[in-house]
Amino acid sequence: MDKITIISSGDNVAVALEDLRAGEELNFRGISLRLVEDISAKHKLALEAFNVGDTIIMYGVPVAEVVRPIPKGGVLTTSNVKHRTAYYRINDDFKEEIYYKPDSFPALEERYFSGFHRKDGQVGTANYWLFIPLVFCQNRNIQVLKEAFETELGYKKENSLKLQLRTLINGEHSGKDDFFQRNEEKVFENIDGIKFLTHEGGCGGTRADAQALINLLSGYIKNPNVAGATVLSLGCQHAQMSMLQEALDLLNNHKVKSYISNNNSTLQKIICLLKFLIKPTRN
Repeated sequence: MDKITIISSGDNVAVALEDLRAGEELNFRGISLRLVEDISAKHKLALEAFNVGDTIIMYGVPVAEVVRPIPKGGVLTTSNVKHRTAYYRINDDFKEEIYYKPDSFPALEERYFSGFHRKDGQVGTANYWLFIPLVFCQNRNIQVLKEAFETELGYKKENSLKLQLRTLINGEHSGKDDFFQRNEEKVFENIDGIKFLTHEGGCGGTRADAQALINLLSGYIKNPNVAGATVLSLGCQHAQMSMLQEALDLLNNHKVKSYISNNNSTLQKIICLLKFLIKPTRN
């Protein structure tokens, strides 16, 4: 089995199919080469010696330009090549202005769907509220809130066995359907559901780890199906509220309606806050 392959017959670089070691002798489609360094699987290696300014051909087209000499059997990296594409030009006799004309779909012009226009221009098809911790130390509080909110606000699907046991104990069973009944009445009719996210980050690790977590959480909040979010924090972790706000500002997103720190995260205050915040989310 070959240890390397090429994508197109005109390519001057190959792709390693497995980890290769310096000094290995390879013979591929009539080309003999000795690897001058270790090359990891999926990385590219030179099938010939390249000088500065040479063009790297892959997929049968130019993909890069050499900026540092690469020996035959050497690996291609971002330090020895830079992006390059094939040159193109429009025929000198072509005088018409080039423009894009969008396709017309008259049959769809009068069709609509139920959605939610967000302030950042996105359109959602659902309306969810998020509870997010900035640090894993708040995961337990998130779980406690999830149990209370999903059950009491009408979003939790009852376990059918629990319903069956309840009706049998109370002697209220009148038919099979009773076993699968659940409370459909929602306290906040404008909200399709409340999602409680947890993670194992936010504290420890590097600042870069904290920033990566912040960027991920801000992406969840920006989702067009999210109406808003309540963020729980301790205040002592690497992932700070200010970092999340900066990430949301870069996304032109302002959906975070409440920040709850450890000194005021009482259930009563959260309920009062949600009553005030959630009602206008369909507007």
